[in-house]
Amino acid sequence: MNSCSNQPGTFTFQSKFGYTIELPKNWAEYKDEKNTNAFFNTSNWTGNLRITPIKIDQNKREQLLIDEVKSLGSKATLLTTHSGFSGLKFSKESGEDFIYYWYLFAKDRMFICSFTIDTNQKDSNKNKEELLLVSGIINSIKL
Repeated sequence: MNSCSNQPGTFTFQSKFGYTIELPKNWAEYKDEKNTNAFFNTSNWTGNLRITPIKIDQNKREQLLIDEVKSLGSKATLLTTHSGFSGLKFSKESGEDFIYYWYLFAKDRMFICSFTIDTNQKDSNKNKEELLLVSGIINSIKL
């Protein structure tokens, strides 16, 4: 379900998994893995964004974050979203793909978000612009 939002050039995407995000109007959802919302820019492919919410024990949320940071070591950067969710971000190369990850923790959910691009686009100005846009989408997640 789509509805109006306060941000120009965007719309509110209501996930059947119980969260909303602000997407650019030229982005659309496509079918992907079960329990995952996946999106892309319909005007000009710039990468694939996937968001997978996972139910967690709310009492173990902080420990999960600590464990993820420990397992990733210096690759991970801590963050807090505009909605106040705690989390981390990191990136890695996987074959011909370069993947940016965000793990966000909110109430009884962990959101695993990824943005996949072609490795040869990693250092392009277009990718840097798109990464800012995707970071804004990730920051807009609300329960």
